[in-house]
Amino acid sequence: EDVPDLLSDAKDEEPFVGKLYATKQDCQIGLAIYAIKEQFYFRQTRTSRHSFVLSCHDVRCDWRILAKELTNCGYYTIKKAQLVHTCTIDTRNLYRKKATSKVIAHVYKSRYNEPINGPKSAQLQTMILEDLRVSASYMKCHRAKEQAVEDTVGNAEDSFLNLEDYFERLKATNPGTVTAIQTELDIEGNTRFLYGFLSFGASIQGFRKLRHVLIIDGTHLSGKYKGVLLTASGQDGNFQVFPLAFAVVDGETEDAWTWFLTKLERIIADSTNLTIISDRAAAIIKAKRTVFPMSHHGACIVHLMRNVVSRYKNKGLAKMVCEAAFSFRRRDFDANFAKIKQANGACALYLEGIGTAKWSRTYFKGERYNLLTSNTAEQLNNALKLSRPSPIIELFMFIQRMLTRWFSARRTKSAKCRGFVTTEVEKVMQTHIRLTKGSKIANITDWSYQIRGLFGHPNTVSLENKVCTCQVFQKLKIPCGHALLAADSIGLPYVNLFGDYYKTQTWRDTYAGVIYPEAPPGDLPIGDLPIGDLPIPEEVTTVTLLPPQTRRPSGRPKEGRIPSTGEIPVPKKKKLTQNKCGRCGQTGHNRTNCVVPI
Repeated sequence: EDVPDLLSDAKDEEPFVGKLYATKQDCQIGLAIYAIKEQFYFRQTRTSRHSFVLSCHDVRCDWRILAKELTNCGYYTIKKAQLVHTCTIDTRNLYRKKATSKVIAHVYKSRYNEPINGPKSAQLQTMILEDLRVSASYMKCHRAKEQAVEDTVGNAEDSFLNLEDYFERLKATNPGTVTAIQTELDIEGNTRFLYGFLSFGASIQGFRKLRHVLIIDGTHLSGKYKGVLLTASGQDGNFQVFPLAFAVVDGETEDAWTWFLTKLERIIADSTNLTIISDRAAAIIKAKRTVFPMSHHGACIVHLMRNVVSRYKNKGLAKMVCEAAFSFRRRDFDANFAKIKQANGACALYLEGIGTAKWSRTYFKGERYNLLTSNTAEQLNNALKLSRPSPIIELFMFIQRMLTRWFSARRTKSAKCRGFVTTEVEKVMQTHIRLTKGSKIANITDWSYQIRGLFGHPNTVSLENKVCTCQVFQKLKIPCGHALLAADSIGLPYVNLFGDYYKTQTWRDTYAGVIYPEAPPGDLPIGDLPIGDLPIPEEVTTVTLLPPQTRRPSGRPKEGRIPSTGEIPVPKKKKLTQNKCGRCGQTGHNRTNCVVPI
């Protein structure tokens, strides 16, 4: 009760007798910042368990400070202070040494409440130069940022030690949640982290109501122990990202992808109705063949276009590939592919080698609906980019908080929807109606019709089988404009033409589950579950999980995302032009050297 409140606005003021600091480290850092701003250097001449003495670097100077712990409570106060310098200016140049990584980390934390979202190391260099008038190296600023993040979100090593306990507490609040940790033994016999997997029960229940299309991808982490975050997601009935599962692994290797897909196979059974979309990485293709041999694999058209640009240096060729991939009818695909052959025969052979059924909508053997790219996974990775430098538990906590917000917002949005289909599907339906406006209808049977457009192109639609010769109806599972006109002619409600996964009620059921934060240590959450002690399995409490063995790579740490092939734009070469003479208009000389008579 005798300890007064600490004044946050007095941190940078001149020290005085009686000034309080929260800890010994805060006292030392505060005095170091004061010395930097006043441009003098001091050294710690005497240190004990509960006090220390600071003196000026010049032994003839009278500047002294005695700081002492106050009544064994952890607070430090300045007991004595002689703040007048008698040394010369030329002896004070060592003050720059006080700008250590700890001091810079303190300045960094004081300016940004969430250091993990603060500026990069190069920008921190500029900030220190402006604030403290001190030049700091890039690596010193990088270590300072790491220290500030560690002080805020926790230690990376401790995060691995507490990971199994965190998973158990997370499963206690979220029934049906699936977690897994794969470990390995080092040469000394210690248990070290290798892989970690998480899929919330609410996500598993919701995914079973969606179209059976799974998009998988990986993004590199930038924390102390690096690694890769693997994601598996789908798309809900409103064309929004639906996250299903996450895993932290050592890299995008065949072993890592096989382990990840094995955990997914326990959630989603392998079948011919399942489609997996990803890039054409060899590790993914081999792992898919091992774990999901019955499912269909589709290549992302965006990655394929980037490969075409990288190989053949032709963006126009990539657009032709895109047009061929998005074609619904076989004749349209054949016409577009003929253009590719004519433009570049080597590119056509390259695409045929991949397999037309892998990347084209027309020849794909499974169901891709509107998903020809892995943009869904890219959007999910972009939403998680702020968590990439975090320790592993903080990473999973970020995922939990994000999914909690998404599920809550989409439950509210779906509850407000008054249509029989979702909002985005209704927009697609309106576009289909607009494109076929003014077409003529001819009856074939009770459920079959011929629709002739404004330009005389005929299409035959069967409402009973939900197919149309334009291929849009059966590929997207959304009625095309021809089917909607035919339904109008017989008074058939549009709702009978849609699949269940596009209907509003299915959209609501998809987000019926709730994702809760982890239970507090030792307790179960309030709600449907009883209150009491949380039993932690013995294998969790007895195993000491150490972080993976990694080595910091040489050079500057990479903080940005590694771009994929073809993602970096190739700069255009500038044409060299010669200046013309202002007198005669000829090139090769200027007005001063012109020899043409006036």
